[in-house]
Amino acid sequence: MVPSSHLHQTPMFAKTFCVYMNPFDAKLMLEKLRDKRLVFVGDSIGRNQWESLLCLLSSAVKNESSVYEVNGSPITKHTGYLVFRFKDYNCTVEYYRSPFLVPQTRPPSGSAKKVKTTLKLDTMDWTSRQWRDADVLVLNTGHWWNYGKTIRTGCYFQEGEEVKLKMNVDDAYKRAMETVMKWIQNKVDSNKTQVFFRTYAPVHFRGGDWRTGGTCHMETLPEIGTTSLVSSSETGQQLKILGDALSRYSNRSETVNVKVLNITAMSAQRKDGHPSLYYLGLRGPAPLHRQDCSHWCLPGVPDTWNELMYALLMKQGRAKEANGTGNVTMS
Repeated sequence: MVPSSHLHQTPMFAKTFCVYMNPFDAKLMLEKLRDKRLVFVGDSIGRNQWESLLCLLSSAVKNESSVYEVNGSPITKHTGYLVFRFKDYNCTVEYYRSPFLVPQTRPPSGSAKKVKTTLKLDTMDWTSRQWRDADVLVLNTGHWWNYGKTIRTGCYFQEGEEVKLKMNVDDAYKRAMETVMKWIQNKVDSNKTQVFFRTYAPVHFRGGDWRTGGTCHMETLPEIGTTSLVSSSETGQQLKILGDALSRYSNRSETVNVKVLNITAMSAQRKDGHPSLYYLGLRGPAPLHRQDCSHWCLPGVPDTWNELMYALLMKQGRAKEANGTGNVTMS
């Protein structure tokens, strides 16, 4: 659902979009997912969105035991993948951890001592063969594409067998996005798989970052109308790079079958939506200097991302029905 504040702020958006922005119907979504796979791939914010959708869909299931992780894995902090089956609908909602979407690996032999790992910018994550044939595929990356998560830790960038010691993070991100788009074009069956790419969700640390005591505690109201986070150097540059990568392929004879879930501006306003001190569960609140102002509370902002995705999927289904293509599906 679009918050009422957005409708007041952007009346044209309300007229053109909210006509088909129906409330999320979990049971209808599950029916559309019957016998299908919906897969999220990305960083821990992508996992945040996956958890949100699990909660939304589970609300329509009466028998809790009919929803389960296929390998018996608990929903705790997890480094691999998690697959939840909705038994009554024979569908799965899955999450694969891949913070960069390209593989992080050992450097080639003979690399400089400061190179601890490399990101292979011209190769898709090695787990991609496990999810490229999903019926709905939701990709995201962004939060790890910064100096602190890469070069500062000894993680440099690699193309072929060459480590690019002078390549900066923005250029590396651009090359990775080109690899992702090329992979979608060449390896994903567009007749079967609907691909979404969710844009970067801004963080809301004040007075530092997650390592240096940044805070968002006691924020209780959204910041309506702000564009500062969207236009910030990191967020704005990521959006530009993604847009350039999409444009590069959309200008070719064979376009890339991907829909962009642009949630950046709407999420930038929700400085009140983070766990702050309350992400440790039963262990109690975290110290004031270790706040979480990047992940999101549930229920919360990621629910809206999934409602947007739901609306686009329903719109696509109605378009297929209008075109007389037979049964309405999400493929």
